[in-house]
Amino acid sequence: MTIATAADSEAARATLHRYARAVDTRDETALAEVFTTDIAFERVDGLREGRGTVLAFYRSVFAGPTVWSKHMITNVLVEPSGDDLAVTAYFQAVSRTADDAIAVFGEYDDLLVRRGDGLRIARKRIDVQQTFAVEPRDG
Repeated sequence: MTIATAADSEAARATLHRYARAVDTRDETALAEVFTTDIAFERVDGLREGRGTVLAFYRSVFAGPTVWSKHMITNVLVEPSGDDLAVTAYFQAVSRTADDAIAVFGEYDDLLVRRGDGLRIARKRIDVQQTFAVEPRDG
């Protein structure tokens, strides 16, 4: 197994963190900046290809009932894959609607590619493994 450099590992983490923050803040511009134009985005509900298609999916999520969310990313493993980086990570996402809240746990399996301005996500697989209801509280 080839080990990624410390700089590659930190750049990969930063890319995943930019993705999570863009989702949590509903920032479509920031979200577009972390994806390649030909991104392949896969979840249990299917494969979406192309940045426009993936952003349209997120617009529908942003228009939904969720009023607040936070994603935490941990256990990030980065391995060179040719000139690119294969990245796996655990995630926890907590979200709230007006009436309830859930905690979601799972894994990301991503391929990050180098572009002149940094790393971009070319493939993102989201594997939701557990979902739990939580008691919403204000404050």
